[in-house]
Amino acid sequence: MPYGDPGTGFEERIQPALNAVKGASGQIVVVGHSVSSGYAALVADANPGSLLIHLCPRLGPWAPPPGAPDTFRPDFPFPPRNEAGQMVWDPDAAVEAMYSRLAPETGRALAARLRPAISAAGDYPLPAHPDIPTVLIYASDDEIFEPDWERFMARELLGTEPIEIPGGHFPMVEDPEALAELLDRVEREHTASRSA
Repeated sequence: MPYGDPGTGFEERIQPALNAVKGASGQIVVVGHSVSSGYAALVADANPGSLLIHLCPRLGPWAPPPGAPDTFRPDFPFPPRNEAGQMVWDPDAAVEAMYSRLAPETGRALAARLRPAISAAGDYPLPAHPDIPTVLIYASDDEIFEPDWERFMARELLGTEPIEIPGGHFPMVEDPEALAELLDRVEREHTASRSA
């Protein structure tokens, strides 16, 4: 996704994902992690019958319902922006803020791959969260988002009971096997409920 290009809108940014699932048969499971939650919802909405899974999501396009707790962990050190308005992480700061739970070499490798990021141009294409089957999975020790907020948004915005997993913001790196098993189970349970 051209996430760092300030001139790209939502539709341009999701096009690589739409191309990847074009022609796929059977149910599509779209998993959006962190700030990609808004993009994942668009991809799922464009593919009828999809199951949408928000993983440690930001849910940025949708305003929290009244009474929402704080979104972010206190004093999370968001990166500065450059002249173009892009957020740019210093690798050492990224390791300390987001990857301290991981093996040092893994954290450094992930930090080295971070790219400048900026919000998409234009308004979000949907007026509300799409009315599609949705699951929210959050991490109990997420370095960025408050678990209370994730639980609140699952119940009040999405109308679903959240699933808590142990660990931090990057379960796909911290414990990929456990996450894969969970995603598999969620998909099987959803398929079974549809056919019941």
